[in-house]
Amino acid sequence: MKVSRSAMLAAAAAVVLSASACTSVEGGSGASSNSSSSSSEAAQQSSESSSEQARASSSAPESSSQSEPSESSSSSESSSEDPGSGSEGQSGLVRAKVGEEAKTGDMTVKISKVVDPVPVSSDSFMKPDAGKRWVAVNMSVTNTSSKPLNFSTLFCVDAKTDQNQTADDSLFSDYGTKFNSSALQKGDTAVGDITFEVPTGQKLKQVDVKCSLSSLQGDQRAIRIDVSK
Repeated sequence: MKVSRSAMLAAAAAVVLSASACTSVEGGSGASSNSSSSSSEAAQQSSESSSEQARASSSAPESSSQSEPSESSSSSESSSEDPGSGSEGQSGLVRAKVGEEAKTGDMTVKISKVVDPVPVSSDSFMKPDAGKRWVAVNMSVTNTSSKPLNFSTLFCVDAKTDQNQTADDSLFSDYGTKFNSSALQKGDTAVGDITFEVPTGQKLKQVDVKCSLSSLQGDQRAIRIDVSK
């Protein structure tokens, strides 16, 4: 049987086309596979990047919240370390007991002893008022300022009982050595006995000393000496 040249050429062309088609399919499949692999890797990298960003975002508030208490603690410490004044300056009260010296910028005062009651003889002309007795204190006062100190027991000394009543300075008692009320120069000391009238049933509690009521200069503190014991 004779086969025409045209038929042979057609058959050859068909074989070539078939082979070309197979090659195209294989190449396309490889490209598609490569593209799919690249897309998968990109998606994985994007996912990892998103996870890292999420972790960074979640850790940021923790860092911020941790720094806030540190600032608060520092503020609290500085406030607690802030020193207060703690000083009365030139006003207030200086306290002492019998036998102790009380000092201000103007004077030093000391009560050495308390006599309660002051003995009074039956034939003495001077006696306490009815319902009262005499209580005496031995006091020394030293001027420590640079100016003269006008010390008077009538104007500088005030005594109170345990019932907060005033115990007046007795002008008629002849007990002990009278306190010399006069101007004390710098460094001068006056010593004497001061006798107070105290109601029966009450005790002398305290003696206050202050001589700068009329002055706006100098140490304005009062001295309070507890004589109740």
